[in-house]
Amino acid sequence: MVNALSTARMRLHSHHPTQGIRELFNTVSTLFKLVKNACTGDTRPVKVSSEVPRRRLKFDPPCNHILEILGFELVNESEFCPPDIVRVAGEALNESHPDRNTRMAQTSTSLMFRRLERARQELCIWTGQIQRQLPKDERQAAYVSNFVNEQLETKLGVAKYESQSGPGLLLSSGKDEHSALEDAYNVLGVFPDMGDSVVAWAYRRLTEEDQSEDPVFGSQARKRFDSLVTISAARTSKELDALVANERERGLVATGAIKAASTALFGEPQTNADFIESDAMRDVFLARLEEIAASKAKLELAEHLAVLAEAKQDQALMKYAANVLSSLQASAELEMDETKGVAAWKGKVDTWDQLPIGLKNIGNTCYLNSILQCLFSILPIRKAVMCYGDGKMWNEGARLGRRDGGRLLTKDEIASALRFVELLKKLFESLITQRVEGWATKNVRKSSGGHPLATSTAAAPLAVAPDKELADMLLLRIGAQGNSGSSTTGGSTSAQQQDVDECIAQCVSLLVHALPPISLMDSADQGADLSGPSDTWIYKMLAGKLEITTERTGDSQSSEKPSDETFVNLNLNIPNETTDINDCIDSFFAPSIVSGDMNNSADKNSDDMDTDTPQSQQLVRRSRIKSAPPVLCIQVQRVQFDMSTLRAFKINSHLRLREQVSLTPYVHFDGAAAAHSQKHALQQRLATINQHLGLLQVPVQTAANTDNAEVSVVSALERVQSFMSGISRWADIDGAKTLLSDLPQSASAITQNAQQVSKQLAEMAATLKEARLKWEKELQEVKEQLEDIYSNVPQDDMAYTLHAAFIHSGQTPEFGHYWVYIRDYDREKNLVRWLKFNDSHVSVVDASEIFRDAPKPGEESANPYYLVFVRTSDLDTTADLGV
Repeated sequence: MVNALSTARMRLHSHHPTQGIRELFNTVSTLFKLVKNACTGDTRPVKVSSEVPRRRLKFDPPCNHILEILGFELVNESEFCPPDIVRVAGEALNESHPDRNTRMAQTSTSLMFRRLERARQELCIWTGQIQRQLPKDERQAAYVSNFVNEQLETKLGVAKYESQSGPGLLLSSGKDEHSALEDAYNVLGVFPDMGDSVVAWAYRRLTEEDQSEDPVFGSQARKRFDSLVTISAARTSKELDALVANERERGLVATGAIKAASTALFGEPQTNADFIESDAMRDVFLARLEEIAASKAKLELAEHLAVLAEAKQDQALMKYAANVLSSLQASAELEMDETKGVAAWKGKVDTWDQLPIGLKNIGNTCYLNSILQCLFSILPIRKAVMCYGDGKMWNEGARLGRRDGGRLLTKDEIASALRFVELLKKLFESLITQRVEGWATKNVRKSSGGHPLATSTAAAPLAVAPDKELADMLLLRIGAQGNSGSSTTGGSTSAQQQDVDECIAQCVSLLVHALPPISLMDSADQGADLSGPSDTWIYKMLAGKLEITTERTGDSQSSEKPSDETFVNLNLNIPNETTDINDCIDSFFAPSIVSGDMNNSADKNSDDMDTDTPQSQQLVRRSRIKSAPPVLCIQVQRVQFDMSTLRAFKINSHLRLREQVSLTPYVHFDGAAAAHSQKHALQQRLATINQHLGLLQVPVQTAANTDNAEVSVVSALERVQSFMSGISRWADIDGAKTLLSDLPQSASAITQNAQQVSKQLAEMAATLKEARLKWEKELQEVKEQLEDIYSNVPQDDMAYTLHAAFIHSGQTPEFGHYWVYIRDYDREKNLVRWLKFNDSHVSVVDASEIFRDAPKPGEESANPYYLVFVRTSDLDTTADLGV
């Protein structure tokens, strides 16, 4: 549209370009006036026959096209009439019109009127652009539309700037304050009645035009910022407050803040932070900090240090001040929330950065420490324990009615269980509190100045000691005299070595005993039967059910009615050789041969046959999962009893763990057999291949090596063949000819025999090498197939993820050491890691340390003893190591 009009005018005066520009200017300026008048409600038509419009507009196709776009309609080929909205706009501008409000609404929502307003702006700009192409003496310097004047004046704050109306422009009451505010306006070059947007514009403009050496933090920048702060403080302006905050984010510090900070630290106001070196400033700060007791005062002093650090633009000091503030804020929050409990400040610690807290060994309590750490990581248990004291979760009134089996608990038993929960809460609070304080301390230790409140930055392990009374409740003590009711934290004690499962069973029992009777929790009928442990939320979380059936061999009609059996642990037997956790689960659910009477029978391995019992009298016991718990505990039966020595011994064979296992195959009877069939065939083939490959290794004893190190048969044959091949060529070697001549046998016979033997050895070595390569390839394929079977865990409600693995290190069950690996998951970062809880020491370990194919060299007696799996779909609500 614009180009067409320009081309048309310039074509008329191609021999005189300046005249073409004059014609274009006349047309565009006239169009601007027409549109401007239309926007003010002028409905007069433009007559085509009138001399002035015809001379200036030409009414040629390009001009007519523009008029049509703007809504002007050519009527009877004689005049252009403005659009109807112009009439409406005129009525809206008429204050006496009865429907003025309606007309104003129609005008404001009209697309055509908006088009006219937009055209007025564009035509005004176009007019100014064309005018600059005219000779200087022809330019109309005074020709600037009122519209442009208004826009410029509003933006520049000239003549018609945005003003600050109403009282309170100068809010100061004293002469000095008034003078400071007046100086601030003078620095920015604005008047007191100018609006906030003009003040902000002036500040930014001066900042952009600052030509000093340091326009960001120099003296001129400080002076401008002080003025902005003074004006902002005298007004209630969100715009100026936001600008001040933005400048502070950039690192600008007002002189008033420097004066206040220097007065707080040094007792004298200073206008510049460079009056003292950073190291000296830090020393003064630490000295002043030691004199202050209140947390709030310490925080204020640290904030003053941060102000001076920013004013100095010392990055090291700024980082130090920020870390000190973080530490003091964490400590202050702990003090403020002391009466509210740990729940008030939960989530404020970066738990991925700060490891959990260890537990001190107070005398053969390594397995107790492992169990306590595991209980803490089970979120429902931790939440319930932390609720102790609210009078709802636990039977804090010691009401009778809770049963253990068929027996009612006594008052003393309930009181003892409640005391256990109370002590457990105390321990959990210590673990959380120490972790929070450790996190805050470590953050400050990372700074260049170290922790201002600590005398030592040694990286000693953070650990708390379990209460001796708590330990006495769970351990079989030597000479223990029962619970005295007193608590001695951190005291050393002596305890017999005890199995993890025994200790866990005692923990679960005490927790169940501390719960209120069912009637108090769920039943409105006070006469309702009070149930035992199986009806508690703890058992519903930890206990599952097996369905057991027993039938006589070959006679399915003689089977007994299936019975249910509740389990808290699955007790898995382990063979004397390396095995996989999945194979142990298979064996647990495999049918077992039972000899003799159904009511007085002993289980036997399903692979063994009872030769003393007639086939018709043999019984088969089968089991299946009837209901699986959210938390699945597995006891690895490493402790066995030797009837010949009448002593217990430990099976130290390696158990390969899996990150996930599935109980889906075992929801049906004989499901283990179906699950095991394919694996069994592959395992048999794997054993056969390993046997073949083992035969290709022979022990060789040499003078240098007396340990009978194994050597490959193929390598040995190749070396002998190479030696015999060398002998076969002696006849061609000058040095060997003398040797052959002195031998009783002819040279030709020796070399021929050597050549024949060399050929046979080469053929034998090639055959065995080919077989070895084939078996090694097949071995890898079988291993991959087995791995696929083990790793292919259906993601249903029977899929479980390993959460904790208890390790026992020791050759015998009576002695040794326990630690536990616990899975840690950061939901926000979507990261998984494994932590090793070894009494006081907590460390991050690689997952391969848990899921290894063979025992770690030198640690063959350190192996999984007790496992805790969590239903995969319940991980987010069940497993958590946070605070």
